[in-house]
Amino acid sequence: MAKQPDQDRKPTAPTPTADTPLDGTMQGRALAKQYLPDTVRLLAAIALGRDSEAPMHTRMLAAKAIIDVAGVTPPTPTAPSHDGAGNGNEA
Repeated sequence: MAKQPDQDRKPTAPTPTADTPLDGTMQGRALAKQYLPDTVRLLAAIALGRDSEAPMHTRMLAAKAIIDVAGVTPPTPTAPSHDGAGNGNEA
């Protein structure tokens, strides 16, 4: 005999914590500013700590996360521009 699904146990969406999406974004940014220093310290301890027992891959991921947070990720290389030389527009 198969179990009948319980109609009273439907999942419901949680109530929003903000009135508007903009308010939610502002709340998220405020939380990020509050916890960011602790997060960076934790990632630095994992990536750079002498006594860190994390595997090399985990240390690499922590270092990449620090780079992303710092905003110093190198941009994607682009093709060099030739300033009109060799494009067939010479007179």
